[in-house]
Amino acid sequence: MAIGVKLTTTRNKEKAKAKAAQAATAAPPMTPEREELLRPPAFDLFLQRIRQAVEETELPLGKIGLALLIVVVVSGGAYWFYSYNQAKGEQAFAEALAIYNAEVKEAPKEGEAAEDEPPVPGKKTYPDEKTKYTEAAAAFDKAAGYASQSFMSRYYAALCRLKLDPAQGIQALRDLSVTPGAVGQMATLALADALAAEGKVDEAIAQYQQLREKCAQAGNNAVVSPEVIAFALGKLYEARQDPAAAVKEYAIAAKSRSMALLGQQAYQRLAALDPEMARQMPEPKQGGEDDTF
Repeated sequence: MAIGVKLTTTRNKEKAKAKAAQAATAAPPMTPEREELLRPPAFDLFLQRIRQAVEETELPLGKIGLALLIVVVVSGGAYWFYSYNQAKGEQAFAEALAIYNAEVKEAPKEGEAAEDEPPVPGKKTYPDEKTKYTEAAAAFDKAAGYASQSFMSRYYAALCRLKLDPAQGIQALRDLSVTPGAVGQMATLALADALAAEGKVDEAIAQYQQLREKCAQAGNNAVVSPEVIAFALGKLYEARQDPAAAVKEYAIAAKSRSMALLGQQAYQRLAALDPEMARQMPEPKQGGEDDTF
């Protein structure tokens, strides 16, 4: 009997020890604070979902991990390359633009005194326009190789070639005029001006009319004002001896309030062609300079 009691007591002690050991290793009760601490970070949660997807699709975790690493590296590398490319493109465009805007100082002719003005450090000058625009065109061609500066660089390169070889410049502007957005509008304007300068009145009128349609479609994103287009068309219609069409365009341009000089010139031409219509319109404001399209 004593032996049986002793065995029971021993078992009870062992059970008590086991419960104590289990209690010591058991997790503490879940509280809001503990739940916040145990909540996995976003990236860890993302990796957990990746592992879950791997388990569900029975794909090796190593392959998924490698694929994830490749995506991260490629994405980071692409962003770095884009930023680097953009910075280099902006630098190349700025250097080309500095050449385009450089001053031309021709050498004094025989018998003329040379200028005493000392050269400005860092300011580039050229002895003639041909040298300047040749270098500028090459610099803009280089800048056009960067995607971020492609269209604007091509536009300026076309303007340079217009100075060197009008036919080549006109073709370059014609190719660029179909470009959507601001560059396409600017190229169309330059193309129309170049055609008008060569006496190709009908072609110039057609380009200005296309420019009007583009700017109307662009709305607030138009870079050429309706008054500028109207004034240019008025002069071309007048040159084509179509006074009725010219008067219509001059009337539009004369209403300009943002460009005083253009409005004055349009009003003067309107008064010369149709004095009665001019009297019915308020005279544009006097003074000021036009500094916008």
